[in-house]
Amino acid sequence: MAEAEEVAELFCCGICEDLMLAPITLVCCGRSFCKECLRLWIKTNAQQGGIPRCPGGCTQKVPFRLPQHSIALRKAMEQLVPERLAVRVKEAEEEASECLGGFKAWGDIAASRDILYGSNIIVRQGSPGIIVGNCEDGCHLTVKFDEREDGSELCVNVVPEALMLPLPGGFRLHQKVVALYELLLNSDMKVPLGSVGHIIGSLGGDRVTVLFEPAKQAADEPRNIPEYPVSVNIREVAAQRPLVGGFSIAQRVQASMSLVVGSKVVVQAGCRGTVLAEFSDTRLTVVFETSETGTPSCFNVLPLEILPWCELPPHLPAGTFVKAAQHLMSPCTIIVHAGTKGTILGGVDPTLVFVSFENGPAVAAAINTLEQIGDEADEKLDNEETVVPDAGELSSIDAEPSDEETPDAEAGNGFACAVSTPINSSRVTAVLNAD
Repeated sequence: MAEAEEVAELFCCGICEDLMLAPITLVCCGRSFCKECLRLWIKTNAQQGGIPRCPGGCTQKVPFRLPQHSIALRKAMEQLVPERLAVRVKEAEEEASECLGGFKAWGDIAASRDILYGSNIIVRQGSPGIIVGNCEDGCHLTVKFDEREDGSELCVNVVPEALMLPLPGGFRLHQKVVALYELLLNSDMKVPLGSVGHIIGSLGGDRVTVLFEPAKQAADEPRNIPEYPVSVNIREVAAQRPLVGGFSIAQRVQASMSLVVGSKVVVQAGCRGTVLAEFSDTRLTVVFETSETGTPSCFNVLPLEILPWCELPPHLPAGTFVKAAQHLMSPCTIIVHAGTKGTILGGVDPTLVFVSFENGPAVAAAINTLEQIGDEADEKLDNEETVVPDAGELSSIDAEPSDEETPDAEAGNGFACAVSTPINSSRVTAVLNAD
């Protein structure tokens, strides 16, 4: 019996000094406590106007969203002190207390409106938070919001009417989102891929209400995007943010090198495409307009395998023959020698064009570093084929099945995706702009 007591003391909570229930180990000091003891500790400190700190004495802040309980400690107690643990569980059995407004203590919520302190807004509508419990006055709830406008880390006492359940998919009210697919509403109205809008509410389940911004168009063109809110599935939109490589959904791009499957080129350098989604932390899903089969093809590419695309200047259309007016250099080496001839494939931005040079790489070059070749050289160049970048600028696409999953295309175009791997990424050229 004495030995059992000594073993039980090894699993003693530092707050209630009894056997731990749902033991949680704090990262700050490594000590473990009962889950409910920690919650009571946090609630007591928060409602007394303070910031909860570690009960183990290390003075670090305790997170309001506690980590999962330790499975290892729980199994050890079940093996070493099963009878004592059973008694402890029976003593502590009680239903979770319900808070005002039907909310649950320690449940996630969001602000349903701006919350004021005096005349100042301290919490914006839609800000997420967690309920600590009922306030002592019986009319308010104590809530810890993830962020406050005044930068304070203290809890806020609010009426239940100022709270709502969080939106599905982790979205927030007024959050900017972008359409991942072309959403067809009826024969006349649709939401194009990449349309930007903001969330204004939830319809329950996995649907949110989005008000999309009108697209830029001429005054006499018919309006396709509706002026009213649209109900969309949470998988049809994503939070607006830069993707890997700084690209964005629906951005027009072009292949910066030829993409190959085995030994066959399937996408030529300069081929235009559209970014559909972020495939992984390192790859983007791009649908290219043309391929060797003559149909759109979808590939998961590295950011270095594509460049932004824009309209070319009127005096330099695609196919224009040019030559380098000076050496085009990377920080250490000459990439293209002065006088090397090439063909313009597309625009990158108002000051840069994408050029395929003879017997060399395709690079993005500043317009002021190029000279258009005169009529006397046109006849000679007409008899020459446009040079495809050498093997060092090819990107190999694995034709075998990949372990990576392709993006959900249930509501999209359903293209089959392949994964590309650069053969010699060290030779990929950067944007060149000589003074």
